[in-house]
Amino acid sequence: HAIISIGPTKYNELYAEIKNLNHLLAWGHATAIENLVEKTGCKDIIIDQFASESVVINALRKKSQEVNLTQRHRGEEDVVVAAASILARAAFLRGLERLSKQYQTKLPKGASSIVIRVGRELVRNHGKGVLEEVSKLHFKTIQEILG
Repeated sequence: HAIISIGPTKYNELYAEIKNLNHLLAWGHATAIENLVEKTGCKDIIIDQFASESVVINALRKKSQEVNLTQRHRGEEDVVVAAASILARAAFLRGLERLSKQYQTKLPKGASSIVIRVGRELVRNHGKGVLEEVSKLHFKTIQEILG
């Protein structure tokens, strides 16, 4: 397996550069695929389709990766895609736990009123810059926290 873990600071840098969530996701998928092809030699790839097929294909081309790519909705019906989803979720939760310890505040996930309350508390205690380190800045919730 290969996990491309992108913390909030790096995510915000990449999003500012790429300016498109699907292209950012495609870059992440292509990077993981590149690592797996290098590690295993396997070129038969199945992923959950999250954008038009060309988006991931173009990201793979930029990395000079030629694979047999299958993209499909509900890709997690395939056990390999389901396992990848579980590993990705676990990495996300570990990252959230690390940030929670760093800021000594349980950081909730999602976009609820609890997230807004905790975000405002973080800004009060650490300044606006903390949001770049713990959240995705292009999400609407940021405006609610700062509003």
